[in-house]
Amino acid sequence: MSLLKLEEVKCPCSNVFEARLWTSIDVRKDPELKEALVAGEINVVSCPVCHQIFYAERFILYHDPDNEILAFVYPKSYSSETDYWNNKMHDDFKLAMENIPEKERLEYEPMLLFSLDSLVDIVQKNDEDNDEIRILEFIAKDLGLSLIELKPALARLKSLPRLLPKLNKQGCDLRDEIMNGFRKLLDYNANLEMYKKVYNFLEENKDWKLDNKLIRKEKAGGK
Repeated sequence: MSLLKLEEVKCPCSNVFEARLWTSIDVRKDPELKEALVAGEINVVSCPVCHQIFYAERFILYHDPDNEILAFVYPKSYSSETDYWNNKMHDDFKLAMENIPEKERLEYEPMLLFSLDSLVDIVQKNDEDNDEIRILEFIAKDLGLSLIELKPALARLKSLPRLLPKLNKQGCDLRDEIMNGFRKLLDYNANLEMYKKVYNFLEENKDWKLDNKLIRKEKAGGK
């Protein structure tokens, strides 16, 4: 869930005051907070004395279940102790998973970030990728493509889109069918930069094979 907490904030003018700050954001339950994050409006406060507006940097837990993004976002100054905070993140995550029903436990790992700017970059990149994925979903049936849905977090670690095109053809292995799917897709729309980048990478790495652990399901294309 998304949580607001009353905390003391110190203004650059040295005045100390209380402000309500977001400590946890759940995008599925509160999608408007994602827009506020990208717009730079999260935890921005105004000093009641000098009226200066500034960002009150605090730890934030950000969760987007649909895209499998769980980010522990610490202040930028904490980056000098990366190992410590990385260990703390994994310990806290493990403890949290042990204290909820097994069926509710997450199958993906958290990511460690320092500063909201780093989180915004990831969120914006994910949104850009999803725009191309929606195009693929819309035109797949017309192009005769099947779709391989990957687990988002694992696909992200491998720099892959969570949806791959696949052109079924007798006598071809899975890699060839995926490459043929990419070619069909990019012949139709050469402006899909994410898919173009991945295709070029796969072309250069002839021994690449799709790890079955990444696959969530395969489905027919359709509008």
